[in-house]
Amino acid sequence: MFQPIDLSVFLACIVGVVLFVLLCLQAWYDRRDSILVDHRRLTTVFSCRQCALVFVRPRRREEASCPQCGTSNTRLKF
Repeated sequence: MFQPIDLSVFLACIVGVVLFVLLCLQAWYDRRDSILVDHRRLTTVFSCRQCALVFVRPRRREEASCPQCGTSNTRLKF
């Protein structure tokens, strides 16, 4: 009914499956990290001139209003 399988072939198959799963996980986490880095890279940092609050806004913007006092501010340039 079942043919016997050699132990070395069985272990090679197990190691192959484990390596494949690890490579897939590495690719998935690398992709996820690159998306998160792009999201962080595209945020802009602002410092309010009136109340000195430091805040961020998504996307590249040159001006944004302060969430605390409503003053319009230009982005910080490093």
